Amino acid sequence: MNRILLWFMHPDRNSFNGAVMEVFKEELRSLGADVKVRVIHELELSPILTKEEYNDSLKGVYPETIQREHHYIEWAEMIVMIFPIWWGGFPAAGKGFLDRVLSYGFAYKLEGETPIPQINGKKIGAIYTTGSPKETFSKSKGYIESTWEREIFQFCGFETLPFLHFGDVMQVSNETRGQMLQEAKKYARRCVKNNNPFNR
Repeated sequence: MNRILLWFMHPDRNSFNGAVMEVFKEELRSLGADVKVRVIHELELSPILTKEEYNDSLKGVYPETIQREHHYIEWAEMIVMIFPIWWGGFPAAGKGFLDRVLSYGFAYKLEGETPIPQINGKKIGAIYTTGSPKETFSKSKGYIESTWEREIFQFCGFETLPFLHFGDVMQVSNETRGQMLQEAKKYARRCVKNNNPFNR
């Protein structure tokens, strides 16, 4: 059985991102996947990595709330993030979540300045939205996605899957949104296949 963890980073479950998350989750489950969802804004988890927590992480010591999220990562075979791009990046709560949960000693180590990935054998993908149309966002898309892939996911040892982008989500018609939801279902079907169905 596929064990898939969802990180939902939009503050509103009733948003279009919320609709994407619901159809994606239900499609995964209909295909037999074991799915767990972490709604970041509903966690009792500050987005701020404090000096004390940072220094503790260098010794392999983490708060219980962070250990809990580590257990979810250890459980998962695949993680899929669902979020809007705001101001060129993750929503603040989502970025803070990554700062704290992809902890030193758990997600990566350093030998001098050389990163040593600690999360191996797991895949990660993303479904994300922008207010700008695909054509406009295409100027930044490659740079932003390659930064996530290189500086976050591969840095920690994840195998990255292609990302699914929906653009102009505030302005498009309901018909177009429906087509986007069908694309999210298709992405779910590709996630649960045993072979690697994604064309890089």
